[in-house]
Amino acid sequence: MAKRNRGTPSSRGVAAIFALPLLSAPSLAWADSDSPAVDKSPYDLFHPAPGDALRGMDTDRPNVTNTPHTIDAGHVQIETGLYDASHFHDRTHGDDTVTDTLTLGHINARLGVTNRLEINATIDSYNRVKSTDNLASQTTRFSGFGDTIIGGKLNLWGNEGSDAPWTSGFALQPQVKLPTAQSGIGNNHLEWTIGAPFLINLVDGFHLGLETAIGQERNTANSRYVVGWQNSASVDHVIFGAVDVYLEYAMHVTAEANTQPQQSIDIGFTYPVTENLAIDSGVFIGTNKATPIEWTSGVSFRF
Repeated sequence: MAKRNRGTPSSRGVAAIFALPLLSAPSLAWADSDSPAVDKSPYDLFHPAPGDALRGMDTDRPNVTNTPHTIDAGHVQIETGLYDASHFHDRTHGDDTVTDTLTLGHINARLGVTNRLEINATIDSYNRVKSTDNLASQTTRFSGFGDTIIGGKLNLWGNEGSDAPWTSGFALQPQVKLPTAQSGIGNNHLEWTIGAPFLINLVDGFHLGLETAIGQERNTANSRYVVGWQNSASVDHVIFGAVDVYLEYAMHVTAEANTQPQQSIDIGFTYPVTENLAIDSGVFIGTNKATPIEWTSGVSFRF
């Protein structure tokens, strides 16, 4: 829910997303560098980790797959979507509706509480939604503040990371959406998810990120709650110096009857300008009629 919703992989792919973190935990223990040179366990919100002991900056944007790494204790990381734009032509169930959405100032503020725990709050500062029903020849426009998401992340292993092949990390990430959006932008209902991001280093500098998330959300008619399930897999590699390029598959499906799963192929990059500042951009290409096309660019910094 902290990210975009997508639609359904094969049962084999889903099983892999669930099983790989569990299977890798004992078998990769030898490669996991979760025993850093500096003991960070004494640090907390009121006793921040020193600047020379901070782990490498890692963000939860721009792709769907989140990182299992948390923010160092006593530090803040702000991840901002300068703009997020989507275009969706809905032709399902006999409809013919075009919806264009623009979000400016999508802000995810992450605060390190302990060495393995962070809390976060996400807001959409400004949203503009234009929807045209071609069958009825009607257009509606809404603009204003978006919903608020609060939650956190608990790293279970591999928080310090490593460049060694087969090093892994795993975390749990619960999120709750508060219905703060103005009328016509949000669904005016509470929703929640709990995600499980997993990361493993492959050979030759490639990294594989997997995440599964399950939660409770409103159906398309906003008349009742249904179970939602999101899965994603992302492969990234650093090219052109420090530019980290990723390729991702993401899906989102619900228990609602007679609805198509959302599915997309996503590409983008992250570029670390400094140790505490990064820029990014990505595009999400819907692969079926139920999925929009989206573009995003942003900047992240920590202190």
